[in-house]
This record gives sequence, structure tokens and C-alpha cells, in this order.
Amino acid sequence: MNNTEFKKTLFIATYAPPLLAGAPRIMANLLASFPPESYTILTSFYNIDNLSAKIGTWLPGEYVFYDNPSASKLNRQEQETKPEEAITNPIVRLKKFLRKSFLFPMWVKTPLSAVVKMDLIAKLKRFLKRNQFVKTLLGAPLILGQIPLIIRAGVRVVHEQNIELLTGFSDYGPALVGTYYIHKTTKVPFHLYMFDVYKGNFFPLTGNLLATIFEPKLFKAATKIVVNNAETRDFYLRRYGDKIANKLTLIYNATDPAPYLPLQTPITHHQPPYNIVFTGNVYWAQAESIKNLVKAIDQINDIDIRLKLYSPNPPEYLKAIGINSPKIDYSVAPGSEMPRIQSEADILFVPLAWHTKSPTIINTATPGKLTDFLIASRPMLVHAPAESHLARYAKENNFAMVVDTESITDLQTAIRKLIAEPELSQQLVQNAKNTFFANHDIQKNVSILQTLLRK
Repeated sequence: MNNTEFKKTLFIATYAPPLLAGAPRIMANLLASFPPESYTILTSFYNIDNLSAKIGTWLPGEYVFYDNPSASKLNRQEQETKPEEAITNPIVRLKKFLRKSFLFPMWVKTPLSAVVKMDLIAKLKRFLKRNQFVKTLLGAPLILGQIPLIIRAGVRVVHEQNIELLTGFSDYGPALVGTYYIHKTTKVPFHLYMFDVYKGNFFPLTGNLLATIFEPKLFKAATKIVVNNAETRDFYLRRYGDKIANKLTLIYNATDPAPYLPLQTPITHHQPPYNIVFTGNVYWAQAESIKNLVKAIDQINDIDIRLKLYSPNPPEYLKAIGINSPKIDYSVAPGSEMPRIQSEADILFVPLAWHTKSPTIINTATPGKLTDFLIASRPMLVHAPAESHLARYAKENNFAMVVDTESITDLQTAIRKLIAEPELSQQLVQNAKNTFFANHDIQKNVSILQTLLRK
């Protein structure tokens, strides 16, 4: 691939590869084949956890860290960061920047403690999750604080590297708002890449205010708006009408089938234990649905069934939020191991939760792991609300057993059926494979992205 075909692009993302799950993994899949000279990634040094830095997939292009400008990709691969650094370092840099800009609010000028013990950080995080007021109060400077850092670093990169195009990836505000102001400052055009709906997502108060203010501005000014499923496309057409119709581009979440195809085997009866596998991050959009699965498994006593959770979330965190059972195996693995892990499962589990504070997200989301599961040749169990895009997509294409109510009994029935009826499971697997090659194959979707980035 000749890099002269492409506009030199600055990809702006608060969370980027090598993070092990979610949107960063999809980014890694889509950008892996691009010439390294054709793009630069502007992201956070401290949002990359130590485990991801060591075993995750780093893209070959250049990385610029807006919260640690002197660092390099190699620095982050080799350096262990402490939990407190993720909080103190960006804010210290922000204080220096804002003081120069005469924008620093007086109430933030109190000295930060030099060292915060790891266990205190963990307790604080758990407290913030339970206390929305304090979360909002402390979240505001952390959200707003990143934006000027992104703008300053982005404007510098645009001038130094002759950037011709910006692409902002959806997040809780900093990357999207930062992209907008880099564009306003440099006049370089920008695309939006929306892995999730922005306004209507589950953010703290500050994030929600930013989304309400900036989503209309972003959609008006963007050259192209990428979405990852038809439901999100239609959602935004209903919200903004025909004026954005020509901007919207559908690029499905995609992965390379090559590592999966040699591992595919027929579904047959075998001796227990039977393993239900979940891979990826566990967060608010999934947690309650996973808890339902744990209840269902705990109550099945005549069959040896285990839940294998491969997640970057520490086991202590998962147990603290109620995902706790002697029948759970907690683990983590690099992306390179996922084809083998997923292809050895008896059932692959895809959850979305009920009664969340952002039904918009639940109803429009395509979980990143679904793409891998479609080609992993193992039967899927989808546990998600009936009105969600996930449940409807699975039913329309008949690629999974769908339990679209919060019934523990229905979950148990579905698990038993998938284990007892290999012919049914094999048909679901074939339908999943057909859906994968129709929509989620990497070559088709990379080709669409390449078209957007060509000169």
C-alpha cells in the first residue's frame, strides 16, 4: 500500500491501541495494514494500563502522548506507571499549561499530594462509582483538563507533520471536543469515528453537558461521520435529518478471519465441564447481565458448567461489583490468544444490561467482542434487552440463542439447549459465519476506511 495515496492523518483518541478490549481493539484491526508514515496517533500515556502496554497490540505508526509529550511508544512499553500517576501527572501538566494561558481556576491551585497509596486509589474509585455527586465534582477537572492538552499537542503535530486530515474517535468528551478545536485553530478538516452515541451516553454531568453542547457542532462541521451499525446510522438520521445523510458512512466492527479459520471444528457432544466464555472489558453496560448469567450457572447443579472471564478488569474489581462465584475462572490474555480461547469455548456469551442510565447506548451498541465471536465457530448466547440492536441483529440473522428478558430460568434453558443440541448450535455457528463475511470481514471494512482517507 503506497502511503502517498493517503492524506497524512492525525487520529485523536483518549483510549487507543494497545488497550486490550473495546474500541481500541477495533481501531487496531482497522489500522494495522495502513502505512506507518500515513498517520500519527494522539492519545493518553496514562490511559494505557501496564498490562495492555506489555501484551497489547501497538500500531506501527507514531504515537504522541498529549499528557506526557516527551514520552515515546517505547517508553510506555518499558515503563511501569503507578495508579496515582494517572491522576497527578496530567493535572500537573495541565496546571502549567493553564497558568500560562491565564485560564487556571483558583480553586484547583491547591498542591497535590505527592504519593497516594494504591489501596487508597482503589477505595476511592469504588467510592466514586457509588457516589454520583462526588464523582461529578472530581470528574469535571479530569474531563475538562484533558481538552487543552489535546488541543496544544494536536496543533503542534498538525504544523510539524503537515497533517492533512483529523479523525476524532468517540469518547466521553476530550478527544471529540479536542478534535473540534484543533480543526478550528488549524482549519484542517476532520472526520468523526463514532463507536458509540455521544449525546445520550452515560457520562458524569460535565461529560453530558459537553455532549449536549458539542455534538451538534461536531456533526455540522465534520466532513464524514463513521458509525458501526445501521441502527446508529438511523438514530443519527432521526436526530439530525437529511443534512448529515451524505456524511454518514457505515464501517462495521471488523477483524481478520485468518487466525480463526484453521481453528474451526464441528460442534459435537463431549464430556463436561462445559465452558461459557466472555472476553473483554466489564463495565456498566454489561455488568448486570453478567450477574444474571452467574446466577443461572450457580443454580445449575446437575451439569458441570464454568464461566471463563478473560477481562482486563482485575478479579478484585469484578468480585467487588458482584461478579463472584466459585464457578468463575478469572483470567486475562493478549489479543493474539483470543482466537484460540474463543474457538475452544462451548458457549460464547454476549451481554447487555437492563435498567441502565443510558438506554440509548444499550439500544444502539454493537459490542466489539461480537465481531470475534461471529467467526470463532462456537455457539453464541446473547443476553440483552429485546429493543437493543444486538438482540434484534442476532434474531434477524439467527446467529445466536437470544434471551431478551431478565429470566434466570430462560438463561438456564438456553444454556442446556446449546449443550444438548449440537445440530442447533452448528446451524447458529454457520449463520454467524455468513453474517461475519457479509458485514464484518476486515478487507471490506478497511477498504471503506481507506476510501475516506485517500487524497
